Amino acid sequence: MRLAQGLHQGLYERLQDYFASIRQFNRNIVLLLIASGLGGIASGIIDINFNLYILSLGITPDSLGQILSAGPFAHVVSAIPIGFLGEVLGYRAAFLIIYAVTGFSQLVQASAGNAPLIAAAGFVGGLAVSGNFVVRIPFLAANSTPAQRVHVFTLNSVLSGLSYALGSLLAGYLPDLLQRFGLELTLQYRYTLIFAGVLTLLGTLPMMCLRTSSISTEPLPERRRKVSLSPYLWGIERFTIESSMVELFIGVTLGLIVPFMNIFFIYNLNVTRENYSTIVALSVIPVTLMTFLGPLLASRFGRGRTITVSRYLIPLSTLTLALTTQAWIGTGALWAYRALFTMSQALWFAYAMDLASARSKMATSAWLEITYWLGQGVAALITGTLLARSNYSLPFYLSTGAALVTALLTHWIIRYQSPEKTQTAPMEL
Repeated sequence: MRLAQGLHQGLYERLQDYFASIRQFNRNIVLLLIASGLGGIASGIIDINFNLYILSLGITPDSLGQILSAGPFAHVVSAIPIGFLGEVLGYRAAFLIIYAVTGFSQLVQASAGNAPLIAAAGFVGGLAVSGNFVVRIPFLAANSTPAQRVHVFTLNSVLSGLSYALGSLLAGYLPDLLQRFGLELTLQYRYTLIFAGVLTLLGTLPMMCLRTSSISTEPLPERRRKVSLSPYLWGIERFTIESSMVELFIGVTLGLIVPFMNIFFIYNLNVTRENYSTIVALSVIPVTLMTFLGPLLASRFGRGRTITVSRYLIPLSTLTLALTTQAWIGTGALWAYRALFTMSQALWFAYAMDLASARSKMATSAWLEITYWLGQGVAALITGTLLARSNYSLPFYLSTGAALVTALLTHWIIRYQSPEKTQTAPMEL
């Protein structure tokens, strides 16, 4: 009881701190959050409808797995070049390229009618989307003070979740609206996805207004700044390698189930598209609560312990999804999964940026992106093959195993690695 009262009071104080901190965020962060909101709405629409659009074209689930793996594999090959490009061009140019190329690729994927062209567009889009993570993390760090950093990363996660929820809710009902114009199902999905691509393109507008100033002690990259590949390759730091291994298994955990979650709910749990979109949209409530609660738990129990415990709980959610045949149980497990994952990732990214040295923040961000999407790409191929055989449960068992490995690796890194070692001991390859 006393603990609950303490958490309630602490949450209230935390919310006051958030709103006070938000008012102090600089202009660059606000502009990025606006662009992210537009991109989040687009992502919510695409995630609900894209798989259904592909299947409506008569494309098989194993081919769907290949299409869904194209973007992740593009992230793998582009993360370091885009991180390097971000340092050379600066954040403004990098974000403009990211949002423009991503939006155009989404339009092509929605307009194409065959698997190879859709996969090719997905690969090109993946080249740009990878930069949205690689450049965003150090950008947020550079535009915030150390005291603001956890608030910035947390608010970024919360707003991403809110915009994604709005897009998910729209995604379930936009095709129904288009049906009133006499459009058949495939065209309903196509025009809905085109609308999402336009929203992503609109994200370029606030990016045009970014300034190259910084309030952090760590400078923003400028066009003429001397950059080096050393932190990315031969001078890579030990913490970068260790945290990247964690991110690899996070990618596998998600890639096995998340890209196919709409298929699982609709075809296995017999949920309608409209109901599934509502389930995903309402997940923003537990996700937002847990994300706001994360920094409070971190301050009370320690950030490392909070990250570790949350990651040990995630396998329980994926195991429940593997075993259940009831939509309401699956809904609860999905909500718990998304809430725990979002909270732990917000704390994990802030943790990673704090432990990475100033010279390697972009490199650490790039390698986290590479290994995360490598795991997703491989996992998508596996699940596509399993779904082609109507095996809906095995992906969740495999995801449970990957989530457990993630928790064990995270526990080992946080318990046995010191900040001094991670920032001063580069690994020679």
